[in-house]
Amino acid sequence: MTRARDRATLLSRIYTIALGFNALVLVAFIAGSMIFTGGQVAESETTKWEPVWYWPVFVVPPWLLILPAAVAAIVVVPMCILTPAAQAPRIIGALGVTGAAIASEVIFMLMFPADSGLFPLPEEGTYLGLHWIALALSVLCLPVLIVAIVVKGIAYERIRKTGAEFYD
Repeated sequence: MTRARDRATLLSRIYTIALGFNALVLVAFIAGSMIFTGGQVAESETTKWEPVWYWPVFVVPPWLLILPAAVAAIVVVPMCILTPAAQAPRIIGALGVTGAAIASEVIFMLMFPADSGLFPLPEEGTYLGLHWIALALSVLCLPVLIVAIVVKGIAYERIRKTGAEFYD
């Protein structure tokens, strides 16, 4: 393997772990809420059975999502540049992880509003949770991934149609 491909693989793993973590936080929150709070996933819901703890099981602080999203935003450009065309499907996979992270960040910014901020909510005196920063960082990754998919995808198809080996 070449050094560029090794770096691309490492950066791809870092990217996937970082934004995959944000999606897994949502899964853990929902599972914990379902099990320990009597099936109450949101504050406005009622319990379906006797809760062990009251909602929320744990509050998701904004920094918990912002740090991994920042790491992903830092590595997305070098990852896309260094990924060889033969590994274009890896970039498509990164797009899926990004979508899952974005969904998680949207849910948490609405579920845990802040007392002050830039974006007011309809409820008096509440604002979007600072999770919107993680959302913005993840959304910034989308155009980079889409451009890389188009560029690398064209080269990938050319390689595939010629029957060439999938190496650098």
